[in-house]
Amino acid sequence: MKKQMMSLKTWLVLAICLGLSACNLPTGNSTASDITNQQTSVALTVAVLQTQISITETPSVPQIATNTPGAELPTSTLTATATVQPPTPTITFTPAPTFRISKVTDVNFPDDTLVKPNTEFTKTWRITNGGTGTWTPGFKLVFVSGDAMGGPASVAIGQTVLPGNSLDVSVKLKSPGTTKTYQGKWMLQTDTGTTFGLGANADGAFWVKIKVDQPLAVTAATISVAPAAYTGVCPGALAITASVTANTSGKITYYFITSLGNSGTLDLTFDAAGAKTTPVFTLPVLITGPVTISFYNDYPNHQEFGAVTIPVTCTP
Repeated sequence: MKKQMMSLKTWLVLAICLGLSACNLPTGNSTASDITNQQTSVALTVAVLQTQISITETPSVPQIATNTPGAELPTSTLTATATVQPPTPTITFTPAPTFRISKVTDVNFPDDTLVKPNTEFTKTWRITNGGTGTWTPGFKLVFVSGDAMGGPASVAIGQTVLPGNSLDVSVKLKSPGTTKTYQGKWMLQTDTGTTFGLGANADGAFWVKIKVDQPLAVTAATISVAPAAYTGVCPGALAITASVTANTSGKITYYFITSLGNSGTLDLTFDAAGAKTTPVFTLPVLITGPVTISFYNDYPNHQEFGAVTIPVTCTP
């Protein structure tokens, strides 16, 4: 649009100049001085017109953004990011103890081994030198706490054991007479009297743990039959039970042996030593004649206990 206006103004100036020139064209009697004056006048007129045109032009003013009420202005969001440096780990070097046991193995009598009352036995451990010092023959196996079970206060190991090597150490003990679980704790001791054992701080004991009890056995069994003699219509029935005595807790298996056929295998559990009565076993009787009955302990004794004879009389 601006270019069109400039072009229009230029043509207007030229038109005015041509008009002026036509009005002042020289006549036949014009002199050279007159012609020069006319040309100067035209040039001045053109200059004045160009100046006026330039003045009347409206300069282009750049638009400035205004804050219109209700309009949303762009916003900028600043995001702060914190960088956390991880703490520098502290490495603490702890030297290995000079004397320490790194491993203990039960060579015999593992935990909860059943031992009869008042029975002598020898407990053996295999222990490994996990420290930096050498064990000398003067080092000792020492009792530290728990149940001594008749053992000595200490026993010399009697050998040299280099770091990383193992040694079997043994102690003679005797089980107490009362049936229950016993545990005795032991450690090693240097020839200067320093006690040491298992763990990072070499302060853990190892132990012997036994269960003192009798091996399960049935010591007695008594048969009871009702009625003690049967007279009546056949087929009839005999109710059979047994009072069984065991020397300790445990489960036994048994069955009844009869002249009319055996029962199936049954079981009876004892919570402690003593006597218990079996559930009733019903034996059918079909004919007249004596019936013999006995109790057979299938486990643990594999033994038959006293038989009884029951007379049976069948009536019409």
